[in-house]
Amino acid sequence: MASVKSPGLILKKIPFSDSSLILKVFTRESGLITLIAKGAKQPKSKFRGLLDFFTLDQFIYPEKSKSEIHTLMDAGLIREFPRLKSDPGRQSLGHVFMELYLKYMSEPAQSHPHYELLVERLEQLDEAGADFDPVLHLCDFLLGLCSLSGFSPQFTICVQCGREATGFRVRLDPDLGGPVCGACGGAGAGGSGIAFPGRLLRWLDRLQDSGVRAGRLPREEEVLAETFLLSFLGKHAGGARPMKSLDFYHEMLGAA
Repeated sequence: MASVKSPGLILKKIPFSDSSLILKVFTRESGLITLIAKGAKQPKSKFRGLLDFFTLDQFIYPEKSKSEIHTLMDAGLIREFPRLKSDPGRQSLGHVFMELYLKYMSEPAQSHPHYELLVERLEQLDEAGADFDPVLHLCDFLLGLCSLSGFSPQFTICVQCGREATGFRVRLDPDLGGPVCGACGGAGAGGSGIAFPGRLLRWLDRLQDSGVRAGRLPREEEVLAETFLLSFLGKHAGGARPMKSLDFYHEMLGAA
């Protein structure tokens, strides 16, 4: 039987029977797939100590399967993300990244760029200093996910009149994917959208180009950006979906 050998990251683990696990894994070669690790919970399992969150593993599984669930044939450790495993704040954000993939990536959905995005952003979380800004990292991840998925917001021109949106305060509309200037409605008008200071638009534009090197803003402003990007993703990727990991992430954010 032909098999596939691919690095991947476990996004979700589901107990199955007394001894096995169902795994949702995002792999480089197959995208999002479902694997069953038979006997993984047994003390002498060959998978013992391998199937953890925040480890990059090598998975071997059949190329074809009669069902949507592939049998995991073998696995091996490639690398760990030790800070993600030990720091609850980083963990909570890492689980948000993984649940976003579970919610918005179809199965199977092979995409090397999506695989690289997830690995790179988890590496960034693991390597960031003790003063890392979780909202900055989440906004950067959301922008990257939107871009790879084929829809990106823009932050420089009014989505209604096309003029440069440089006002002190504008409305950022998740339906239209950009700012609405004061002349076309802006922050004080009705309709959907979030009132944004102009410097936050400029920050988002830099973040879209430069990633986390864009620097930090006051947290309350970055949280506005997070709210917009989550809403934008939900509207353009098939509908906003509740995420349990976001609740825990926000609890950790409030405790920081």
